[in-house]
Amino acid sequence: MFPSDTKASLHSAFQSVLDSASPSILARLSLQLAAMPHVAAPSRQALEQERLHRHAQQPGSSLSPAPRLSPLRLYLLGYNILSALLWGHLLVLTLSFLLAPSRPPWHQLADRLSGSYDYHNLGWCTKWTQTLAVLEVVHAALGWVRSPLGTVASQVASRLWTVWGVVEAAPEITHGHPLFTTMLLAWSLTEVIRYSFYELSLLSVSAPFLNYLRYTTFIPLYPLGASSEAFLSFATLPALAPVVSRAVTNVMAQAPREIMKTKVGREVLWWSAKHGGGTAGAQKEWGWIEIVRAGLFLLWWPALYVLYTYMLKQRRKVLGKGKTVGGVSKAQ
Repeated sequence: MFPSDTKASLHSAFQSVLDSASPSILARLSLQLAAMPHVAAPSRQALEQERLHRHAQQPGSSLSPAPRLSPLRLYLLGYNILSALLWGHLLVLTLSFLLAPSRPPWHQLADRLSGSYDYHNLGWCTKWTQTLAVLEVVHAALGWVRSPLGTVASQVASRLWTVWGVVEAAPEITHGHPLFTTMLLAWSLTEVIRYSFYELSLLSVSAPFLNYLRYTTFIPLYPLGASSEAFLSFATLPALAPVVSRAVTNVMAQAPREIMKTKVGREVLWWSAKHGGGTAGAQKEWGWIEIVRAGLFLLWWPALYVLYTYMLKQRRKVLGKGKTVGGVSKAQ
């Protein structure tokens, strides 16, 4: 640390001080030095252990000890394990239905996808498994989880409306519809990944691959599931032509007779009679629930855009830009 000449100067100065000191002072100094406890310099191993200990105390560290399983944490762990198992069961049944050799060939896709509701009680299991998700709203409302209450409530309400307000309310249309199968496939894949991720998080187990799946599989699965929900709901709506024809008839009845005698007036009356007059009794009528379904169908698409772009932002936030391959980021 010091040049050799500096060391020599310091040594000679220290030696001169010792030479000039009296024997009594030197004796007291020797006794005090002997009484001082010996402190050994920390070894490299001790320093490394100290560094690891400090690193383990940091939140989110992979070296941090497993958290104590409190009663609440045990309950949440049990709920997520049960949900993952239930959705895993639905996923296995759905794949078994799709891959069954007795199904129609793949080029007849609509026929191959139809009829999954009655396959090994798949529809019955789906509605009650999804209904169990009401507890997630309770968890968020009580502050047991960090998920925003509004987001959780809207997502659960959307699923419950699809199950009870669409599928179970119009069984003659939805139970054999191919969109029920595509919807269930998207739901079950998404939920198995999500609940498995929550399980490991409660145990403070790091699972980078599962985290990547959670923020990547939604890219194809979310549009598939949401569009299946929307068009399945749309398929339950009555024909719109009779409603329009009756409205046109009422308007034309109030119109002047001169308009009724024109070519356009006669064409409108003929169209109205053709689409609404003779078949009104055979058509399913529009009620309040059909109006709600039609309104939600129109709202589905802007909501899909908002949620989808939000999830893409969350993906970039969690996964970062990722590794660049061929000039394209893998996280985008």
